Amino acid sequence: MRPGIGRTVAPKRPLHRRFLPAPEPAEPPIPVLPNPTRPEPSTQWFRDLYPGEPEACRRDLRPFLLNLTHLALLLAVFQVFKIEERPFQGHTFKTLVTLALLALPAHYLAPLRWKKPIFLAASIAGLFLVAGAWVSTIVLVIAAAFIGACFLPVPWAVRASICAVMAVAIACARPALAAAGIPADAWAIAASMLMFRMIILLYELKHARAPESPLDAAAYFFLLPNYCFFHFPVVDYRTMQRGYFAAEVHATQARGLAMMFRGTLHILAYRLVYQRLLIVPAEVQGLAELVGFIVCNYLLYLHVSGQFHLACGMLHLFGYQLPETHHRYLLATSFTDYWRRINIYWKDFMIRIFFNPVVFRLKKWPRPAALAAATVVVFLATWLLHAYQMFWLCGAWGLTVPSALFWGTLGVLVAINVQLDARRPSAQRVAPAPARGIGARVVATLGRSARILGTFTVIAILWSLWSSPTLGAWLDMVGRGLRGSWVFPTPAELIDAVLGGANGS
Repeated sequence: MRPGIGRTVAPKRPLHRRFLPAPEPAEPPIPVLPNPTRPEPSTQWFRDLYPGEPEACRRDLRPFLLNLTHLALLLAVFQVFKIEERPFQGHTFKTLVTLALLALPAHYLAPLRWKKPIFLAASIAGLFLVAGAWVSTIVLVIAAAFIGACFLPVPWAVRASICAVMAVAIACARPALAAAGIPADAWAIAASMLMFRMIILLYELKHARAPESPLDAAAYFFLLPNYCFFHFPVVDYRTMQRGYFAAEVHATQARGLAMMFRGTLHILAYRLVYQRLLIVPAEVQGLAELVGFIVCNYLLYLHVSGQFHLACGMLHLFGYQLPETHHRYLLATSFTDYWRRINIYWKDFMIRIFFNPVVFRLKKWPRPAALAAATVVVFLATWLLHAYQMFWLCGAWGLTVPSALFWGTLGVLVAINVQLDARRPSAQRVAPAPARGIGARVVATLGRSARILGTFTVIAILWSLWSSPTLGAWLDMVGRGLRGSWVFPTPAELIDAVLGGANGS
């Protein structure tokens, strides 16, 4: 056998074709590139993914219809249990959820570039549905003035000054405008949209590396659930933009539905406490009534956490992946842990706008002093901003002695915990691995339970102080609870007692 040798040269042309001109090589066909401005024709009645869209926008009819069905079932639950039906708002919440249910298919099927305008249009339509034409027009004018001032072609300091001057002018002219026929609802809605988010937007415009879009700013202020929940979570602008279709849309919607379900449970638990368990302070006549009032009064915060879950859950339905608003705040083991768990959006707002800038400016100070100063600034700002919020929503400043004592005491406790946490080595701040021995596990569980109980007790007592109209009324209630018949003396009686003691009588 001989080894096979393949042909190494091309075969010769036949004799009758050898002297003919060689044929020209055929040109390869020109590939037809898809037109990015016009989608390719498809036989489907909706596109899975439009050109240029991220994978998170991929459409799938089955999971979307499942999420839409869950939203419809939640709406039925809201109808049966009358969730968030209040005398001064009526069916506002159910109206907004129904509007979200109707607008969601169009938002889901539209290309990415049209999703945010559709959400903005649905939000403005919700404003007109629940507030009426007159109030909605006033809110639109006020919001347009503030948002327009943020994008004026002038230095940032001038824009911030213009916004501050407009806010002060409106605050001073509010009584006259009310007498002229401007409804109070207009100030409440506009304030819930602008009073804190405007601070965040101005901060972002100051530190932004690229120009911001007015459409993003408008969608940041006109949030669909905002018109029902005036006490609205302080959503961060940058977090909202980064989370826009950052994850698969069906998973984001499912997470939002889960948040709305949790919020519904919080609302129902709040209703149980408020209608069945809570007593008025005047009925406190012993230790059992005092403990019951303090615990139940603190649990009324379930109403706020439930509203925050419902509001942020609705935003998830439109592709905004946002972090959780609360994280098991009743199980906090320390005051810093409590600050991190309750109203997380407010904590992030305070850290970004006040805590971090103060620590950065005091970086030459000793670390304990810088942390203490930043903590004091944070809680002072928290007290003042809560009073500022009370003014815009209720028309009266909330600068009371109980509120000052509440925020001051909580600030001192958090500052002490911050100093203790800062002194601990970094390795100890990481949660240790669970102990293997049963005895060690029991000891660890008992220690954690004691810390949770202590934190809960102190916060509940402070909360009862904060909700009291005056310091005297709170001391009177505590006295009746501890002694049964002790009444807090009036200032005149205190003065008489001091003067009588000084005179030796």
